[in-house]
Amino acid sequence: MKYFILSIFMFPIFATLAQGNFVAGASFNVGFPTGQFSEQAKTGIGGSLMGEYFFSNKFSTTLSVSYQNYPGDFPELAVQGQVIDASFNSIPVVAAARYYFQGGAFTTVELGCYFFRLNIETSDIYSDERYSSDYQAKFGGSLGLGYRFDLSDQSAMDLMGVYQLVEDDLNSFALRLGIMIFLDKI
Repeated sequence: MKYFILSIFMFPIFATLAQGNFVAGASFNVGFPTGQFSEQAKTGIGGSLMGEYFFSNKFSTTLSVSYQNYPGDFPELAVQGQVIDASFNSIPVVAAARYYFQGGAFTTVELGCYFFRLNIETSDIYSDERYSSDYQAKFGGSLGLGYRFDLSDQSAMDLMGVYQLVEDDLNSFALRLGIMIFLDKI
């Protein structure tokens, strides 16, 4: 019964999205830590999955989920025959508003939750072990500029740069290169 009730509420959402104006895609991300975070982490790489819904030719909203891995900027430690190394993982889940101000050029404002985790790897000649902290949720947002190049009638390429401001000074600058598919034109 609860699945039936859920489907009744979800049907209008999917019917609206199926009428067009919906774009989905994925991107490759490079993150450059800034501020205090740059003292703890190095340049990281990751990826994003994104959906975009257009309200008009100029205004859209997006929802994205990303994964970013930042190697630790700590010297490897050797303690009692073991080597210790650290890295950070980030999983941002953000909603955004985009404004296309000229052609494919756009500006974006993102708000959401950034989940961070610290990983510590230890190894010696006999074994490798990995210890991870629990993910900690941090509120954050970003401001950015980008450009969308049409590749065909059904697809486009997004190039975007955003500055992410995250709680506890876990800030970074991210470059994203993505492929977007216009679902109503497939």
